[in-house]
Amino acid sequence: AAPGTLPEILRGYFGDRSAPERLAPDCVVKAGFVEIGPGVGPVKLGPIRYTNAWAEDRGYQRPVELATVRLRHMVEVLTNWDAYVSDARFIDFRGATYLFEGDELLYEYRHRGVLTYSATMARPLTFLAPFIGAKALNPLGLGDDG
Repeated sequence: AAPGTLPEILRGYFGDRSAPERLAPDCVVKAGFVEIGPGVGPVKLGPIRYTNAWAEDRGYQRPVELATVRLRHMVEVLTNWDAYVSDARFIDFRGATYLFEGDELLYEYRHRGVLTYSATMARPLTFLAPFIGAKALNPLGLGDDG
């Protein structure tokens, strides 16, 4: 198993009180017979409908919120596969982040896990703070009690 992957999967389902929200209150995510939203509120799984107990919570990454964002990204990538995967030989590369200015490497993070691409996954863009300031801590500007 890839190190760090299981904790990151679980964080996606159980939430993270140290991380900001990831879904805007008006965001709706659709994937086949699954519809989540707006926000983390109502959920439709085919004929089954319910509202999450945390639907009105604000200020942190609520349970299943990150998993919902990942679902949205998966649908985006799979429906536009050729645009995102120009060479299938590299499909098994693991998470990494690089920041360059010209030819100079300013930041590098490499991880052997699948879902980990930052040393601080609750706030994955923290490494950008020296360049863009506090916006790096909550780039979407959504609720953040952390």
